[in-house]
Amino acid sequence: MYVNNKNNLIIFFTFLIYISFFLGFYFNENSIGSGGYDGDLGWMWKNFTIYKSNDLWTSIHHPDFFGNRTPLLYILHILFNPFIFNIDSYRITVFCISFISPLIFYICLRQKFKNIDKTILFFISSFILLSPFYRTSAYWGMEIQYGIICMLASIFFLNYALDNNINSKLKLYFLLTLLTFFSSLCLYFDQKLLIIPFIVLFEIIRSKINFKFKIFSLINYFIFGIPFLYLIIMWNGIVPPATQQANPNAITAASKIELLWYEHLGYATTIMAFYLLPLLLFKSKNLYVLFKNFFIEKNNYIIISLFFIYLFYLLNFFDYKEFTSEKYWIGLGYIHKISLILFNDYFLQEIFTYLAFFISWIILLIFIGKNLKDFIIIIYFYILSLLLWPLMQEYFDPIIILLAFTIFSSQLFITYKNSIFLFLYLSIFLLSANIYYF
Repeated sequence: MYVNNKNNLIIFFTFLIYISFFLGFYFNENSIGSGGYDGDLGWMWKNFTIYKSNDLWTSIHHPDFFGNRTPLLYILHILFNPFIFNIDSYRITVFCISFISPLIFYICLRQKFKNIDKTILFFISSFILLSPFYRTSAYWGMEIQYGIICMLASIFFLNYALDNNINSKLKLYFLLTLLTFFSSLCLYFDQKLLIIPFIVLFEIIRSKINFKFKIFSLINYFIFGIPFLYLIIMWNGIVPPATQQANPNAITAASKIELLWYEHLGYATTIMAFYLLPLLLFKSKNLYVLFKNFFIEKNNYIIISLFFIYLFYLLNFFDYKEFTSEKYWIGLGYIHKISLILFNDYFLQEIFTYLAFFISWIILLIFIGKNLKDFIIIIYFYILSLLLWPLMQEYFDPIIILLAFTIFSSQLFITYKNSIFLFLYLSIFLLSANIYYF
């Protein structure tokens, strides 16, 4: 009876998540501030107008083509979506497509957590629909869901191809083609997901499959990467010229590499720690033991000391007031917004922010532990933060949690209690985001 009651409660919460997702679309929810007809959807629909009115060559070279990603999204919709005759029918299409992600996420969870109750796994898979960025993107015809779908599909094919003893050479060739194809698509739908083909290629190379299959995968990546390389050469950067002109602070070309935003490292730490903090409850040891063992290990103090080097840089070469009041008007994540709510004084905001940097660094180190693979993935997102401007929390939401459950080496133990806690944690964040932007 007790087990049934727990399952019923989980089913009820899952139902609430899906209902909230539908209601969010109905009431035009905008939980990250960039939704709405005058938000990102506005310039995306202008791009659709360009691609519908011109041939492919003209559209790609069009001076008004604006966006942060490749034109693949527009090409696919124009070729295969009969419902782009107006902006609202397009929104409905994207909203429907967005339900694919939790489904594939559930399948990936089934692959990794074979002994966990399916009801709990389906519950956790629905957490994608609690992501403010994913919801806003789904409601307002934006792009993130396509990259996430391809990322999760890549993880599924990776697990299937390498975790099973496949005797058929033809089947393995087919699976590797799908794997390299979908992981390559991640890059086309969202350049930030470059980490996915890197991870896939790394896992293929270190696997026990025959050498010829590894060469085959490399050849596939080369072929699938040719269109992207062409775009880089044509645009002289990774985004269209119009985007480069509109955002000169972002490093979108090799010529701008001197613009590295070292200030972003601290804010990126707080954002990543925000998503990994509740997952500490999914560790085999309780929080007290985790923190105790971390500080007992003397080698950890060497890594902790890196923060104080960074703090020295901030105190001597970083003007917090100028940075947050003149250079930045959006972004920097939840810690920056909390500092603005709590304090009117710049000095107090600065102290609060640096303290958050330190605590978040500790959280990251505890979660990662001695897992080199996880550390490299975190370093990748640090590198991204150096290149991007503005730095937005949406760049990490919900990707970090998805990777933690599927790709990270850190072992997670799913239970009824910690899944409920994660649900409440993400729900409060979603509610807070809606209140903030409302």
